[in-house]
Parts: sequence; structure tokens; C-alpha cells
Amino acid sequence: MEYKGNHNEYIFISRITPERSYMFNDDLKTKLSIIWNIGKTANFYIDKEKITVKKNCIIFLTELHKIKNYDFDQLHIIQFNKDFHCIENHDTDIACKGLLFFGSSHIPKITIPNTELNKFNLLWDVFQMELDENDQYKLEMLRSLLKRFLIICVREYRKKHFEIAMDTQGIAVIREYNYLVEQHFKTLTKVSDYANLLYKSPKTLSNTFSKYIDKSPLQIINNRRLLEAKRQLLYTDMSVNEIADDLSFTDIQAFSHFFKKQTGKTPSDFKLNT
Repeated sequence: MEYKGNHNEYIFISRITPERSYMFNDDLKTKLSIIWNIGKTANFYIDKEKITVKKNCIIFLTELHKIKNYDFDQLHIIQFNKDFHCIENHDTDIACKGLLFFGSSHIPKITIPNTELNKFNLLWDVFQMELDENDQYKLEMLRSLLKRFLIICVREYRKKHFEIAMDTQGIAVIREYNYLVEQHFKTLTKVSDYANLLYKSPKTLSNTFSKYIDKSPLQIINNRRLLEAKRQLLYTDMSVNEIADDLSFTDIQAFSHFFKKQTGKTPSDFKLNT
């Protein structure tokens, strides 16, 4: 079931089986996706990485991800575009920027605890009921339900990944840093670039990251550049030289050295043997 508004607002909410998996071919290109496995253990190959999703686990994808192969039984799917709900504008309310979406170097995943399953199922049922309504309140009701769904997902994600208070300033900085990297990784390649945007010193950023997560600010940048390089090698006809230029490497040698250090393969070998 889907809703289309008068100003390009779009949300899709449905249970799907493998017969409807054609949606992965096109819909991921323009929307944010919430994939909740309600069947047997599922496997997805996303950007050539195998992601295993057990029953009642949820993953969060952006238009940047590419699903090539999959094996699943039944899924609940929520897809929405930025006209329906712009996570950038609502970050202070639901805190999903850099957590559920645009995490830069990994695909966020949560496991719904048995104690919380009724809450998720009830919200799903209300989604379905509201999609059947046809009045002037429908858009705002659906937006409110999506916001509520994202909030409870963020709560579960934080329980595993951030055992700290909800309003911790350090996590807010990390979240904003991740999102800035997602916006500018092709042109801003130094930690100092992002430190300036955040009005922080590079040392302050490094200390904040080391306190809360197991990646450094530079690793976040490098992981995102590497991911983009892999995608361009796999899914485009761009030459190695063109990719190096697109990702702001000084020359092809610098790009090749970076890529081999991260993967153990040259860009050309990666493209030929993957």
C-alpha cells in the first residue's frame, strides 16, 4: 500500500514475499528504506557484502545502497522519500541522522526484543489502518506514525550501540560528523575540514570519537571514500583515473595506494575479480 501526496510526498508500507522483490531494482534509488524481517532468517548482498537478518531484525538503507542478491521469506517494508519526511530537518526530534541512516560505513541493524514486539506490531497495524483512510488528516497521521516508528527504532539502536544518556553532546557531534562526511566526502578529505564545519578542533573530534565509538574521524572519511570507490568500480564504466579524480585523489597512484592498503587489491584487480 502506498500514499502519494500533492507535493511529491511518498510512502510505501507493505508486507512483501519474494514474488514482489522487483521493488529492490528501482525503489531503493530514490527512497529511504526500512526492512523488517518477519520470516525465516534472510540474507542480502548489499554492495557485495553479505548481511544476515534474523527474524524480527530491522535494517535501514538509503538510496546509496545497492541490493544485488537476496534470499528471504517475508518482509515488512517501509519506504519514504524526503518530501514525505526529511530526516535532516527533524534530526533534533528523532535523532536518526547518522544513526539509522547515513551511517557512512555500516548498515544499521536492530533486533526487536520480545518485550517490545507487541509495540512494533501494533504500530504496523495502525499504519495499515491509516493507509485506508481518505481525509485531510491522512498525510500528517502517516508522518506522525513514521516519526513514532523511527523513535522506537532509535531507542533500540542506542541500547546496543550507545550506553549513554539520550542527550549526550558527544553523540550529537559524531552524528553530525557522519552526516557531513556523507555530504562532502568527495571534496573534503581531511578531518580538519570537518572540524572547521563543526567549529571543533581535530583533537577534540578524535577524543570524542575514541570515547564513544571504535572508529576514528579519519576512518569514517576513508571508509566512505572506499565504499564509493568500490561502487564506482562495480557499477559504472568509469576508469580508475576518473574515479581517482572524482574522489579528489591527487593522482591515480595515490588512489591505487589507498585502495590497495584498504583492500589488499589494486582497483583494477578488484574490478576484474569481484
